[in-house]
Amino acid sequence: MRAEVGRAAKLIAGSSGIVVISHERPDGDAVGSMLGLTRTLQMVGKKVWPVLPGGLPRKWQFLPGADQVRPELPSGGQLIITVDAADLQRLGTLDLPHVDINIDHHPSNTQFGKINLVDPEAAATATFLYRLLPELELPIELDVATNLLVGLITDTLGFRTSSVRPESLRIAAELIELGADISGLYRKALFGRSYEAVRYWAHGLSRIDMREDVVWAVLKVSDREAARYPGSDDADLIDVLTTIEGPRVAILFVEQPDEQVKISWRALPGIDVSGLAASFGGGGHAPAAGAMIEGEIQAVVDRVLKSTFAAIVKVN
Repeated sequence: MRAEVGRAAKLIAGSSGIVVISHERPDGDAVGSMLGLTRTLQMVGKKVWPVLPGGLPRKWQFLPGADQVRPELPSGGQLIITVDAADLQRLGTLDLPHVDINIDHHPSNTQFGKINLVDPEAAATATFLYRLLPELELPIELDVATNLLVGLITDTLGFRTSSVRPESLRIAAELIELGADISGLYRKALFGRSYEAVRYWAHGLSRIDMREDVVWAVLKVSDREAARYPGSDDADLIDVLTTIEGPRVAILFVEQPDEQVKISWRALPGIDVSGLAASFGGGGHAPAAGAMIEGEIQAVVDRVLKSTFAAIVKVN
């Protein structure tokens, strides 16, 4: 990868205008990595446009640089960098002419960039970026550290996933030494909830079900309307399902307004749900994966549960 990093460094050094993009329905690693990279590029004099298809969710508006995020591409021929996106489909409806640099940590990354900097061993794209920035001759200061620490905290669910390595904790310590407030960020990124989000949870939890090694819940479009929840995501309800003792796999089904259903899987060590997600056109990691499936909500639930139970039987 060293040669690719060198090529990326030269490309960045020779560019005055840079677009940094992450995926739709962004999580903390997507937003933190995008804003962290945006800030460090600005520190070396670059004009940077951070872009998220659909805009920035309210949950992440506390992060440094959040007010700069835009939902559409700027005009012109700027350098394009994507972060934390496994494939072009994750970039939604953005009409990209190309991707110059693809930075990610998903094993399912499709290597869609002219330059691909992908480390599947990294606990988060944010930790990979932390190691990468010095090689790209880009500085790390407080705002960068804050954004990267949010990425690390959220993608490891507060250092609870099997992807956490000694390096993950060392990087966290170094980001704290740079001034990042881990206790405040932990609370805002993992525990901060709006009243509407908790009401939204209540609808999903009213439909919770469990059979054998699987627990699941369903969130409908009508639930968002009733709770007045502004997003189309799950408000992190999947993380609540993973705290239930007994099941080895948790699944959350989130109905979308366009006859599609967003699926999130979480699994204990020993079960690889990335293969399940891939079979439905999605992807992710062994313990955490997702997909978007077209169809009526109950039909999708039935299909996904059937495949999930079959996958668990094979493991057993």
